[in-house]
Amino acid sequence: MGNEKINKKQNYLPGTVRERIQDLLKGNNLTQAELSKRIGITESTLSRFISGKTDKLGDESIIKIAEIFNVSTDFLLGVVNEPDRKNYDIAELGLSAEAAKNLYTGKVNTDVLNRLLVNPNFAEATYLISRYLNEDIAKGIAVQNQLYDSVAALLGCSGKDVMSLKTPVYQIDTVSIQRKFMTAVKEIKKEYGSRIELSEKLEKSVFDKMLYELTKGKDIKTCNITLGDIAETVANCVSDVGEISKENKERIKELFKSLAGGDSNETA
Repeated sequence: MGNEKINKKQNYLPGTVRERIQDLLKGNNLTQAELSKRIGITESTLSRFISGKTDKLGDESIIKIAEIFNVSTDFLLGVVNEPDRKNYDIAELGLSAEAAKNLYTGKVNTDVLNRLLVNPNFAEATYLISRYLNEDIAKGIAVQNQLYDSVAALLGCSGKDVMSLKTPVYQIDTVSIQRKFMTAVKEIKKEYGSRIELSEKLEKSVFDKMLYELTKGKDIKTCNITLGDIAETVANCVSDVGEISKENKERIKELFKSLAGGDSNETA
């Protein structure tokens, strides 16, 4: 069984540490001899503790037993009846120190990350990304494309149609990743719900403000108004919405300006 952790899905009735160990041994088909070997004590020491002949079982052994059965020490001691662990070591989670630091310092949005981690589509996306990084599918596509090249060369001019069958090496991987990831994001958005409330019409004061900024008080028919002017004016009005943070207001303004693109100087 090695160092493989044992997982349980069942719930347990209240019990003492001795009863907990007995239940876990029985539920996971593990003998006292096997458990004692894995935690580094003699079988007789474990047997005497479980039978109640001695109360001596060190804290280190309790911790090791909890790790082997993948339960919390509180559960093992009978404090709680749910076996799930609440705390994990960074190494157990497979996180690097830098990744843990980003979580701790708030560089990563933990609420979003939590929701992603429990989403099955995101889990599948991580495996697709792993496959993409290892180039498992890409290798097969590369060979396939090479065969198409060979066939096209044999056919000469009539082989042009064969070349259309070729697939970009990473296309399948990237499309699959995008679909799975965006499916996960959309599902999380459903959990959040929509809090957008649109008014049926713009308030007159907002419209008057936009008109003044665009015309600078001149007659609208005599003004040279560009798409860039319109984008900036709309951005300024949208960024005045009180519920939007200052940082995001600036982002919205930049977004509207970029939407105007190369046509920003074109007269509306």
